Amino acid sequence: MPVRTAYDRWTQYESFPRFARHVHRVEQVRPAVTRWFVRLGPLRHEFHAEVVEQHPDTLVAWHTLGSRVVHEGEATFRATGPDTCVVTLTLRVPCPPVVPRRAAEALLRPIVSAELDRFRTFVETVGDVGEAWRGTIHRGRVEHVEKEPPAHPGWVHG
Repeated sequence: MPVRTAYDRWTQYESFPRFARHVHRVEQVRPAVTRWFVRLGPLRHEFHAEVVEQHPDTLVAWHTLGSRVVHEGEATFRATGPDTCVVTLTLRVPCPPVVPRRAAEALLRPIVSAELDRFRTFVETVGDVGEAWRGTIHRGRVEHVEKEPPAHPGWVHG
């Protein structure tokens, strides 16, 4: 898939439940803030995430806001050809003192890998987003916008 398609689909956060098994719902609160409802087995969590850096076709970096589900991460996008790309996901999750870091990584790695495989299948199945918001966010603030987003929550973010 082209890097633009992968990036635009990734930033359609409200579509994550269509491919991410552990994401129940995502709501766009503001251009740089989303509200996530996730579940892993019997555990259910809700948290807000703030996009702190976003550069079209290159990077989306975020961290959680005031939540028990604390993490930060980034998705990077790199074109490897006109119709191919590599998406790399990096998550940083603090481990409780009683959980060895390697054990936490061993638990999360297959989950994240499977979610990325489902993302690829989803994008290959549904294709391009069409018209998408392609702004730049730096330190949590919208800086450059190719196309203005609507002024209300619920707009299609891209």
